[in-house]
Amino acid sequence: MNQQPNAPELTGLDEYQRLVSLLDERRFDEAQVRGRVLLEGDLAGSLVRAKTHNLLCWTFVEGLKRASPEAVLHGEEAVRLVGGLGERPLQMQALCNLASAYHQMGDYDGARRSYQEIVAHLTRDPDLLPFGLILAYQGLSQLDLVQDRAADALRHLEAALSLCSDEESRFLLADIYRRQALVYLRLQQPEEAAAALARIPEDAYATGPRTLWWRTHLAFTRARVEVARGHWSSARPLIVNTTALARELADLPVLAECTCLLALVDYAEGRKEAAKRAQRAIAYAIHSGRRDVVDDVRERLKPILGV
Repeated sequence: MNQQPNAPELTGLDEYQRLVSLLDERRFDEAQVRGRVLLEGDLAGSLVRAKTHNLLCWTFVEGLKRASPEAVLHGEEAVRLVGGLGERPLQMQALCNLASAYHQMGDYDGARRSYQEIVAHLTRDPDLLPFGLILAYQGLSQLDLVQDRAADALRHLEAALSLCSDEESRFLLADIYRRQALVYLRLQQPEEAAAALARIPEDAYATGPRTLWWRTHLAFTRARVEVARGHWSSARPLIVNTTALARELADLPVLAECTCLLALVDYAEGRKEAAKRAQRAIAYAIHSGRRDVVDDVRERLKPILGV
């Protein structure tokens, strides 16, 4: 009599594939509920559990853009489970998501350790995660910027830049230039920031799943550069349009960024709305749960808030 081997595992894998489909449809909250049900049941084997924990970590980090202790715990469990399975590509994915979750929670040391582990693995075997070294160097540069190490941030971005040698890496190349612009702004070099943005190809992220993300982040970066250069009239429409998109996406970090920029433009133009916008920007930043966003917004709004 023929039996179906590993039927529970197959059922668990089918349910996992349903979770992936929900993410494709941006139904992140539903994916979280179904993912928890899958993990609480007895259908999933160790590999499906590892994949599900990794997926739930990603859902918080990239889908919902929400800082969460649960994201960290899912990420840590994914890394722990994968360690005993020998699934090294999945291990790299899980470490990337865990690093982002640590960063969002303000655990910069944890994030740096995770990125450094990725670099160590991928330096020996880059095929484990395509573009993974580029992403790790970008992550390290973001940590450097948060921790006021702008020179190190530029160094890590140069390392990432050196790896963008083929057509498939063009979309990453564009974001490296955008990140360089933000570092130059921290160094109070707005013209260098503008030059970095000018290197971005016009068709970068023209299509694909990250197009919407790219549009919002490129727009607020351009707005930040225009504000730093004192170009208030060109900055304002960029900020207003990006604010509307951030509201649609419920992206609180970007909403905090845009509201902060509007407050700075209002203040520069002598508008009375500046103080109210500044308080609103702080509120959005706090609601995002992101320590790095709160610290950055507070620092830039000091001229308005006075503290």
